[in-house]
Amino acid sequence: MNEVRIALLTFSIPVPIQPRMAEKLRGFFGGLYPEENIFHNHSPSGKVIYRYPKIQFKIVEQRLAVMGLNEGADLVQNEFIRHEKIVLDGTEYPVMESALEVRNEEFSVIDELNEYRFESPWLAMNGKNNLAFLRGKLDLNHALVNNLLSDLKGMGIRADRTIMVKGSFTHREVTLDNTKMTGFYGGFVCNMKIPDYIGTGKRKSIGFGVIVRK
Repeated sequence: MNEVRIALLTFSIPVPIQPRMAEKLRGFFGGLYPEENIFHNHSPSGKVIYRYPKIQFKIVEQRLAVMGLNEGADLVQNEFIRHEKIVLDGTEYPVMESALEVRNEEFSVIDELNEYRFESPWLAMNGKNNLAFLRGKLDLNHALVNNLLSDLKGMGIRADRTIMVKGSFTHREVTLDNTKMTGFYGGFVCNMKIPDYIGTGKRKSIGFGVIVRK
């Protein structure tokens, strides 16, 4: 069995939660802990490091949330929970209520099928995928298989059998960094155990591609 240690910290602030707040939350904590390499995707030389984000910021049930995975879980449960206020876009907010859930959960390819859905837009596109989508030839099931396989590898988990996905997806436009992108909602059946609220696809560290079990 392949398990992931998870620390999920959720908290509320006295204003309505907006989707882009997940990205602002990452900026806040990243600024507080600049020495923590786990936040960053660049080496000291400036070279891009491609790795699965062990700390992910997202919106969970209309609350701000930080999910730490494995070594990221230590930082969340030992440090992040201590903060009684946060600063988003230069505005300080008191943390009105917070909750921390720590658990071990299986993340692996299995023999049974489970149903999942996307709680936030899944950004499946790279340059090659985007061209295929525009031509009506993008296989989203195959794209999701590739994303999930990459996620497992990023967590140091070996897929010992073929990942199978069958989904039904709808697309909608997403604006990120003043750039229009295509995101996908929908559900899928998959022969995997996937922890709730984990992210897949592009920009998963700031709340995109959040998966929950139906």
